[in-house]
Amino acid sequence: MHKLLLSLIMCAAMLAALPVLAADRPIDFHAQGARVHASFWTGEALTLPSQASPVDVTRGFLSERHAGRTLDGLVVTGQLNRDGLTHVRLGQQIAGLDVYGTYVKAAVNQHGELVHLIENLQTPPSSGLLLTRLSPEDALAAALAENHPGHGGLAPSGLSGNTTTFANDGFFFRDPVATRVAIPMQGGGMEEGFLVETWENDSNLLYHTLVSRTGRVLGVELRTNTDSYNIFPDHPGNSTQTIVAGPGAGNAESPVGWLSGSQTSVQISGNNSFTYLDTDANNSPDPGGVSITDGNFVTVADLASDPSTAGNKEVAAQSLFYLCNTIHDKLYRHGFVESEGNFQVDNFGNGGASGDPVLCEAQDGSGTNNANFSTPSDGSSGRMQMYLWTTTTPRRDGDVDSDIPWHEYGHGLTWRMIGGMSGPMSGAIGEGNGDVLAILTNDNDVMGEYSTNDPVGIRSQPYSGYTRTYGDFGGSSVHFDGEIYAATLWDLKNRYQANSISVDTLWDDMVGGMSFTPSGPAFEDMRNGILAQAAGSGRECLIWESFAAFGIGDGARAQIKGGGPFGGGNVTITESFALPPECGGPGGDGGGTCSEVGEACKNNGDCCPGLSCTGRGNSKTCA
Repeated sequence: MHKLLLSLIMCAAMLAALPVLAADRPIDFHAQGARVHASFWTGEALTLPSQASPVDVTRGFLSERHAGRTLDGLVVTGQLNRDGLTHVRLGQQIAGLDVYGTYVKAAVNQHGELVHLIENLQTPPSSGLLLTRLSPEDALAAALAENHPGHGGLAPSGLSGNTTTFANDGFFFRDPVATRVAIPMQGGGMEEGFLVETWENDSNLLYHTLVSRTGRVLGVELRTNTDSYNIFPDHPGNSTQTIVAGPGAGNAESPVGWLSGSQTSVQISGNNSFTYLDTDANNSPDPGGVSITDGNFVTVADLASDPSTAGNKEVAAQSLFYLCNTIHDKLYRHGFVESEGNFQVDNFGNGGASGDPVLCEAQDGSGTNNANFSTPSDGSSGRMQMYLWTTTTPRRDGDVDSDIPWHEYGHGLTWRMIGGMSGPMSGAIGEGNGDVLAILTNDNDVMGEYSTNDPVGIRSQPYSGYTRTYGDFGGSSVHFDGEIYAATLWDLKNRYQANSISVDTLWDDMVGGMSFTPSGPAFEDMRNGILAQAAGSGRECLIWESFAAFGIGDGARAQIKGGGPFGGGNVTITESFALPPECGGPGGDGGGTCSEVGEACKNNGDCCPGLSCTGRGNSKTCA
């Protein structure tokens, strides 16, 4: 009897140690699993001119590469006209369920030609969808056990389509939901499972948990980006306040202006943001303040006093509201609009899901020396928490340090426009891109120097003269690795300006490039997205030169192995400082050197700094 029991225990242990088969793993949702069709240099289209709709042009191209049963499940999720292109977004369904993680991002020009397409569609198995006996309650229980151990079950409170909502018990910021989805597996099958969203109240941690048909957690995607900084104590600095006007109504970015409803000096609401104090960390607006009926939020800061004074609290809320709206409008002008998933109460019929202004929590009492941003799916409000910085006397307030709100809002931009930003690689891009927004806005190569009262700020070095390159990517700190990406874009800013190209054009290329970038990107995917946005502009070689300078040149590649469908695992970098032949790289004209006055050029990127490519056809020279 004892021998039999021992044998059973040994067998169970051996089975538990067996690797999970491919058929039991979801597909990889990183960019390396996507298929990209593009031509950066010739401008050559992927299809012939057509009078068909952009959606039908996209479907036609896909029909040559996928079986009919794959195309039958395509649904239009978005469409946007920008820069002479129609950007088409498609999703995939089977048996009435969204196929989790699949998408099509296509661009069709004014001649009806497809010029760029990214997709990771999955062929539905001939055997059909493996159904689950799991209930939404079972799926929620699995997610709670994984992310919130010890938290009890919740009762269902509503059903809408495939989504079950659960009654909140106060622990969560928003009611948890479990949505039935089809999960594509590496073995080629598809199974019915659940995507569970849980969002903690106090910590602001937002989890998307993928649960299999048997109740196994297949992966967890953390959609809250939190920054931790190395603080150097010092004395408080000085600041000069300037009264500036809001945009009013009638502009393209904020058609009804920034304000709507009633306002107080510490609670300010509008179409793009609801900003309020949360010093007691109860995730609700603090009471107090005075009614503001004339739209003038002009409290004067007293930087010699602690941020906790009544006047400085008003300054915190008013400054943060101004910044959150300024950021919204700036990003809107460069492509982060309603159909791309931006944050607004009313989308004015321009696509996307409405009802999701950013909740900007000033002087949040749940932490210090930090900040975070949680990004749920389009239609649910993003949430920014700004903290006080405690290592100076008096303390300093991140709400009035514009670097930090710009950085945090950047996480909402990349999660919404690109897609998955989890894991060491995509997470580093998200952190670096947040820095880029701040340093471009303030034209300053140092981050967060006010909050830290340190001239070097919160990063390891200033971005001018930055020394680390792609090969130094470590995979253990998204903030440290993200510096490499931010330094690359700072370098590109300098190259643009040296060639009399405006920083606004860089914003267009950077934000617009996200429409050409696959979900879960690596650095080279971001580079390729920017190149696609700039195709035919003459800026391509400048882009290549900046990326190549930091080891993200022609042939550079990141490989991510292991770690599940959303991130983790090991990152292996193949670094390259080479330019492509079109920019004078190996096999190209010029051998990688720039062209001097009177020498032939193909575009501005071939010319030495201070020169530009002039002339026509084969007679272009640098002057």
